[in-house]
Amino acid sequence: MALICIGCTLIAALPTNIALFRTRTKLGFLLALFNTSLAFFLFSFQEKTKVKESVLCKKCICNFDTSLLDCSEKLGQWLSAEEWEILINGDLTFKTIKLEHNNLTSISILPKYSVENLYLAYNQITDIADGAFQNLTEMTTLDLSHNKLTAKALRPDVFKGPYTVHNFKALEKMKALNLGNNEIHSLDADLFEHIPNLEELILCSNTFQVIDKLTETAISGLNSLKTLDISYLEIEDLPETVLHGPRDLDDLIASGNLFRQLPKALKYAKNLERLVLDENPIESLEGNNVFPPMANLRYLRMSYMPNLFKIGNGALSELQNLTELVLSDNKVLNEIDERALSKNVTGGRYLDYPPLEHVYLNNCNLTTLPTALIVRWDKLTLDLRFNPWSCDSSNDYLINVLIQQINKTNPLLAKDVQCATPIELKDVTVLRVSNEHLAAGSSGSLIWVGLLVVLLIAIPTILGAYVMKRRGCFGLFNRNENGASRALYNRTSINEDFHI
Repeated sequence: MALICIGCTLIAALPTNIALFRTRTKLGFLLALFNTSLAFFLFSFQEKTKVKESVLCKKCICNFDTSLLDCSEKLGQWLSAEEWEILINGDLTFKTIKLEHNNLTSISILPKYSVENLYLAYNQITDIADGAFQNLTEMTTLDLSHNKLTAKALRPDVFKGPYTVHNFKALEKMKALNLGNNEIHSLDADLFEHIPNLEELILCSNTFQVIDKLTETAISGLNSLKTLDISYLEIEDLPETVLHGPRDLDDLIASGNLFRQLPKALKYAKNLERLVLDENPIESLEGNNVFPPMANLRYLRMSYMPNLFKIGNGALSELQNLTELVLSDNKVLNEIDERALSKNVTGGRYLDYPPLEHVYLNNCNLTTLPTALIVRWDKLTLDLRFNPWSCDSSNDYLINVLIQQINKTNPLLAKDVQCATPIELKDVTVLRVSNEHLAAGSSGSLIWVGLLVVLLIAIPTILGAYVMKRRGCFGLFNRNENGASRALYNRTSINEDFHI
């Protein structure tokens, strides 16, 4: 009120001071300047709505420590005009707003607000207005997953920013977009023109079946893209150049598709650091179906592959910076070539190996493990559990060296490494076989068994032969031409038996 009175006083005094100005132009300019300044001060000192005590925070969860407004399962429809007014004029700005599980069916143009993360998943959204998010210029993350969006609903203008004199601005701060679990089969070629700085795109569990030319153009135009999730799209392959544009892509998730061969597009993913290919029907990695040079790849996961039975020579040899390899739960995988990882990079006498730190081979169908597969087994976290291991000489290194290393660094990982053959050692832990030297046929055991045979059989045989010779028993087999007329038995002389 004091400010209003001051403003009224200044206005009342203006006629007295008008004589100081010679032109109407100057007077009009000053009046406009005064009114603008007055409005600014009145707005600045306007009392803010106390969000904590508002009806909105009685309906929804307001977490002031994390700047989170969670209205999931709290609304029958969108926030009302009154509730938006509370947010806009409130004394606190929520950085994250969740409106999930509310059966929302459409998105109109949202009011201006400085939200950064907006979650609209698990609704029934089928339609989005053009410019729906144009007032959310601070938004970095938008989750539209688990709705009923189609290709028709995803028009480029849906993501256009605020209007300027000549054009619409881009939503430049938008970094992550989740479109997973919808009904999308294709993307408009220009879908991302208003969100050019997108770094994370999730398309999983949509009914694409094929990455068509429009979709390829849309994805390849995302030059800042770092994470791409194209899992469970029912696709059999990737267009060869789809990854040519996103040169900074470092995380590709392509699980649950219908790949029978490694996609040729991987050769363009030069900077990829993490690759997930779980649940694809690839049968083997050998011949022409091996990984291309991927110098930056550090993490590779190929688990739950229903048909993968072999990883052949050179299959992973071009991944020379790999630190973590996950091949778990491949129920028919029974062969890994000892040269699967190695490569002569330097041209010297010795092979080069990736600097592996973690290897997971659990829940497969492996019976033996090649000693030359990895050069520094002692540097690994190694999981070999739940495989039908052979506990014989073919696994001498596993039995006498590896299992002891595993038990020393992580006893839990040694607990369920069990023998399947031979039958007498079935379900016996490899650690016990190692500790008690039970491996029938391991090279070390063979030596000791051989020595024991020599001691128990050869020595008595030699002694018996000596006694028989002394007694003349060998004479039975030394017959000459007249031997047939000789006696078959010669009595030993008294002098010979009692010689002192």
